[in-house]
Amino acid sequence: MIMRFLKILWIVAAIFVLYVTIDGFHDARDKGIWDVLTWLMLILSFPAGLVVSLVLWALEEGFSITSTTSYLSLALGWAGYFVVGYLQWFKLLPFLIKKLRARTKRSKRVRLD
Repeated sequence: MIMRFLKILWIVAAIFVLYVTIDGFHDARDKGIWDVLTWLMLILSFPAGLVVSLVLWALEEGFSITSTTSYLSLALGWAGYFVVGYLQWFKLLPFLIKKLRARTKRSKRVRLD
């Protein structure tokens, strides 16, 4: 029940970040909107979101792939953070918790026997 509420809250917050970013975008030279998108989505998807930031940085700096800011580039960047954050918080974390609980339960059973 709590996990479902947190998932809905997280998704709403992420969609709100997308809305704020798209609404705040004014022209292709506006690089400041990337800072808003990056920091807010990095907070929501931390620590896995660091991978997305690293990939975006590597594409721009390491491979000299530069793109003008557009609605599409903002949406794609947001989608990267969203997918990584969602998978981290709502797939990987519950899986690890389930495994840890099963291991703890097994070790308690072994001690009792």
